[in-house]
Amino acid sequence: MELLGKIPSIPCCYLIELSRPLGNEKHKARYYLGSCANLKKRFQQHLQGSGSAFTRAAIERGIEFKIVYVWKTSSKKEARQLEIQLKRYKNHARLLRRVQNAKTNSIQTR
Repeated sequence: MELLGKIPSIPCCYLIELSRPLGNEKHKARYYLGSCANLKKRFQQHLQGSGSAFTRAAIERGIEFKIVYVWKTSSKKEARQLEIQLKRYKNHARLLRRVQNAKTNSIQTR
């Protein structure tokens, strides 16, 4: 949990990447896109298994995850609007490739 000290308490949209895909042969997912008013608090919820069904399933299966990109916003409302816009890409791996040219600090869990 010491890694939580590196996570800022800001409103934002964020992208989580799993260390390996979650799902079955027909459908596999490796990314989770979310938004929040306080990233530090929200990521702590994900780590505890109360953040989303997706990260809870990852924890139950022993799959590690990390934040790979953060889009800072000025408010929770702006973060939610950005999340909706980014989810239109449907392919979060492609979205990540588009933003990888920017400098990022990923935060590993567990």
